[in-house]
Amino acid sequence: MLLDYLSAMSIRLDLFRHGNFHGVSSNWLSKNLQNLHESPLLLAEKNHNNWDISIEHIQKGEKIYREAIGNFSGSLYGNSYDCESGLASFLYAYILKMKPKVIVETGVANGITTNVIMSALEETGGELHSFDIDKRCENAYTGNGKWHFHKINKPYPKSLMQISSAINDIELWIHDSNHGYLWQIFEYKLAFERLNTGGLLVSDDIDSSPAFGKFAIENRSTSIGIFDKRKFFGIIQK
Repeated sequence: MLLDYLSAMSIRLDLFRHGNFHGVSSNWLSKNLQNLHESPLLLAEKNHNNWDISIEHIQKGEKIYREAIGNFSGSLYGNSYDCESGLASFLYAYILKMKPKVIVETGVANGITTNVIMSALEETGGELHSFDIDKRCENAYTGNGKWHFHKINKPYPKSLMQISSAINDIELWIHDSNHGYLWQIFEYKLAFERLNTGGLLVSDDIDSSPAFGKFAIENRSTSIGIFDKRKFFGIIQK
């Protein structure tokens, strides 16, 4: 009985610290975000916030994504660590249209998102700062664009705060790292502190915990959820 009680307490403590492993439903997201879309193409058609993202750029982003999957998927981690085509194509199209000069990305893994972003930045001239806990990710991108890799160390929150504090005028922050509730909430708050007014916070796996929906409500910000192949990514404008 004592072992059963301790096991139950351990599970509850883990849920309290890291969020529900099973995440939240699309119904929950629809009630906590202002807009929920079935794909980036529908977002482009409705022209949210005058971004005027073109369908042509989304389609080109999907093509570049497929090339990145072919070249890099499985290079360091399993393909479950790769982003999906919806997130990649949105980022590509948004960067080409809005031309952010400074972008932050947390979570590199096999470098799929990194290489899609850099494909766009090679055209627009901006720079990307990528963060990961694995030093092996420092070779994820080998092109000629402006890419900076930053390895964060324990304690990870302090390390990310210290390094990102030296990066100015951030216009786009992309979360694709630890999807536990506590880390997501921490990173969303840090991103909003560091982002320029009007900048964009984009998060993959917003259905993995209640963090994104709660953060959107607390900040009363424009919030959008978009369904990818098997999960949701979210957008909040500061």
